[in-house]
Amino acid sequence: MSESLLPNNATFFERNLASATARLSDVPVPIEDVWDPATCPPGLLPWLAWAFSVDEWSPEWDVDQKRATIAQSVEVHRHKGTVGAVRTALAAVGIEVALQEWFNQTPTGAPHTFRLLINAEQYPVDQAALNKLLQVVGSSKNLRSHISEIVPGAINKSQVFIAGVSQVGTEITVAFDG
Repeated sequence: MSESLLPNNATFFERNLASATARLSDVPVPIEDVWDPATCPPGLLPWLAWAFSVDEWSPEWDVDQKRATIAQSVEVHRHKGTVGAVRTALAAVGIEVALQEWFNQTPTGAPHTFRLLINAEQYPVDQAALNKLLQVVGSSKNLRSHISEIVPGAINKSQVFIAGVSQVGTEITVAFDG
């Protein structure tokens, strides 16, 4: 029997509360697992995201995307306000976007502006994805810079086949009825 730390004049309620909570120290608390985005139980990921100060969060994301966003949160906050932070935040959300600053544009853009070049590979970018993109950029860019334009693009990975034939000594006549 363990010794109680209660004083001799403890009330009946205090003694019952102490005996009811005496077994709490036997409950395992895997703190290392809860604070690691890779091993945190999926039900606790929103709380871990809050603790890591994740700027953008969606309950509709799959578990892998949630874990990646939490894992990259520290790096985003370390470099917040830089182009690298914007790229990292966009990569964590899963949107493929290139950022082109004003001095890298031809012709040179207005100072402290940038373009977003969206590359949609197989799925089109809808209004909800565009709103999410603007939220992520707004929370991770510096306050001085502004988006000058958004340039959508499409990547098609289909193959083109070209064939040619050369032949010597044969005459071909093509007739057109028209």
